Amino acid sequence: MSLSRDKIESPIERVSQALRALAPLPLRELHYLETRLRLLELGRGEALTRAGEIADCFGFVVSGLIRKRFVTPAGRAVVRGFGAPGSWVGAYASLLTGQASYLAVEAVLDSDLVVLDWSEMNTLYRRHAAWQEIGRKIAEALVLEREQRAHELLVLSARERYLRFCDSHRALLPHIKGYEIASYLGITPVSLSRLKARLARPRAAQKPR
Repeated sequence: MSLSRDKIESPIERVSQALRALAPLPLRELHYLETRLRLLELGRGEALTRAGEIADCFGFVVSGLIRKRFVTPAGRAVVRGFGAPGSWVGAYASLLTGQASYLAVEAVLDSDLVVLDWSEMNTLYRRHAAWQEIGRKIAEALVLEREQRAHELLVLSARERYLRFCDSHRALLPHIKGYEIASYLGITPVSLSRLKARLARPRAAQKPR
């Protein structure tokens, strides 16, 4: 998995491969989809959807890194999750309800996305049953992600959450600031620094003096 924007080869083909992994699609359906997709380049800090806007599209991350975050009534920013290359990103609650998004979906790094307007989805569903299967599998993945996230926050310790995050987001770690990781884990930056220091001590103790 490369976060780099360099040497991107056929972003549309990457989307096609990801879709074919979910369900067998006839070539005519892939060709139809290609006429509806567009490539979106986001600079650092630019948004696919801003909080307060009504979302109208979702995207497949080709390169870069996307962050999903919201701001509490008290003004505290909370990181909801990250979108690495190969993932689907969007303000799905807003897409489904047609209401303003509470999430901001924005680029942490310069990012390239292949984007589809949400209005095209019903057309795809009517065209072929494979699109309905793809939509169902993407929805199931989102539900699973939310359930796992709730489990981590309610059941796992901060140490366990951090280690799991490091294991599943290893390629992203150099690009994510400490306060963003702390927010995602539901702890303070100070607590994260202390946790990292405690985890580093056993390794340091084993080094010859």
